[in-house]
Amino acid sequence: DPDEPDNGVICDTLGGWRPDDAEYSGAYEDWINGVHFEVHPADYWKLQDGYAGNVKVKIGLGDYCTGKNVWDVGLSAWDVENGQPGDWWFDEAVQVKSVRPYVDFEQMWGSEPAPGVGVKMNVWPDRHMSIPYDQATDVPNLPDGSIEKPEDQLWCLDGTGADFPWGGAWSGGWGENYPQVPAGSILFGLYDGGVAPRDGCDTSRSDYCSWVDQDNTCLGFRLYQNGNNIIPRSWDDDFVAETYIKMRDLCDDSYTACINTTDGSEDDEAGICTDNAFTMPDGTPFYNDQGHAQLWFTNYIVQVVPNCDWF
Repeated sequence: DPDEPDNGVICDTLGGWRPDDAEYSGAYEDWINGVHFEVHPADYWKLQDGYAGNVKVKIGLGDYCTGKNVWDVGLSAWDVENGQPGDWWFDEAVQVKSVRPYVDFEQMWGSEPAPGVGVKMNVWPDRHMSIPYDQATDVPNLPDGSIEKPEDQLWCLDGTGADFPWGGAWSGGWGENYPQVPAGSILFGLYDGGVAPRDGCDTSRSDYCSWVDQDNTCLGFRLYQNGNNIIPRSWDDDFVAETYIKMRDLCDDSYTACINTTDGSEDDEAGICTDNAFTMPDGTPFYNDQGHAQLWFTNYIVQVVPNCDWF
């Protein structure tokens, strides 16, 4: 159903990369040089005119479908030239971290991509993208033994930041502790995917990175503690913590923009995510007064910030 807003945003993480991750398969360690992709024969009745070519997949080299794909274009479930399901071979072997199947509504029905560049955020309740890595497993992961599942959000944002400080996405909490959200680590990335009925934003990651002023343009993110359904009145409302990421980093194929909300430099898994990059309004690194890993918030604003050569 293309009108269902949760369609088109599936990202398969291949079971995670820690041996103790739920559904761990070891796939992250494998080197892959091709993909076979097809629609199951029992599902052909769901397709428009029985044509599988608009069912596609993107093969990601980054966590949760952020960052670089093997190819910018989606790989089709039907190889028109050879009249068979899709067998696609890569130029070189790669280690795949994520797979995103989707229906290309733009090709199937002429839906227009949303304007902007795709930006994705994944929030984990613990540091280092952990406990659990996936978004489906119920694991006690808060200090009181309760549960908060990881969550992702994605948007098509104006890549120039022309509307700053009034642009971007302004939203509230989710999940088991709504309206509060406990965040231990947050992943940010440029994302070639969108929300149904469109697939993707109209500016791809590779195109965006080819023209944006990478050293002078940032992704800005502020967290607020405002209560249920109370959206900040402005970017400069009292906030809990903020962080800024250079587009230089988000355009770097080898960089993972994962940030711990509190200092995890003494943890066993230290180094997986960056520490001390979330700062309070006075510029000092955020810390939880109770010594816990979580930063709790009810609202956020994320937007592209121009002229950010001040850090």
